[in-house]
Amino acid sequence: MKLIAEWLALLRREFSAYNFLTLQKDLLAGLTVAAVALPLALAFGVASGADAAAGLITAILAGILIGFLGGSPFQISGPTGAMSAVLIVLASRYGLSGVFVAGLLSGLILVLLGIFRLGRIVALIPAPVISGFTSGIAVIIALGQIDNALGIKSPPAETVIARLSYLFSNPPQPNGYALALTLVVILVMVIWPRLSWAARVPGSLAAIVIATLLVTLAGWDVPLIGSIPRSIMLENRLSWAAIPWADIDQLIVP
Repeated sequence: MKLIAEWLALLRREFSAYNFLTLQKDLLAGLTVAAVALPLALAFGVASGADAAAGLITAILAGILIGFLGGSPFQISGPTGAMSAVLIVLASRYGLSGVFVAGLLSGLILVLLGIFRLGRIVALIPAPVISGFTSGIAVIIALGQIDNALGIKSPPAETVIARLSYLFSNPPQPNGYALALTLVVILVMVIWPRLSWAARVPGSLAAIVIATLLVTLAGWDVPLIGSIPRSIMLENRLSWAAIPWADIDQLIVP
């Protein structure tokens, strides 16, 4: 009850001086965050072993829930690259049901850490560890997207090393259009922020728009994301019957 009382007090304090001008600023901030989060959500959905729709729906629901339950008036939430590198292993081994269970368990663990105020332990982690972890995640994500960059489809692999080993032993025939499109997206994201007149539009969003127009107008034959579901209630969801209880310890322990 104490946590609920603190949350209600924070909510009253946050909206005590709220007015139409503040609402306008919040709407502009929301649109800005959405423009940045949209391409990231789509990419992380694919990188986690699910699909683009999963990343988009996660970004929507996470933003709404954390907006109501978060402890800070200034925060941005959504799918993260660090989690996508972890979830893709679970997805390849247990399927989406394993991803759902891992998400549920991690949420319960975080709630317990918050109740016992153990978040302060993070301050004891050395900065080089965090930097190395983030850099390693970036390398894993980049190597994990080789299939998409080359426009090929290789058998599922639990590790990046296993996937690279398969590609080296079975050299694929890359899709030239997919490879060219990958290079175009990278160049746009690198060059776009340096253009003064384009500063208001995120480079990631500009890359998606340019790549989509290029494929549509030129008629390039590349794999597409497909249609985005119109409902947030997807067919694939958490099912208690599908939970791998025998391997539940492997979903809890890293």
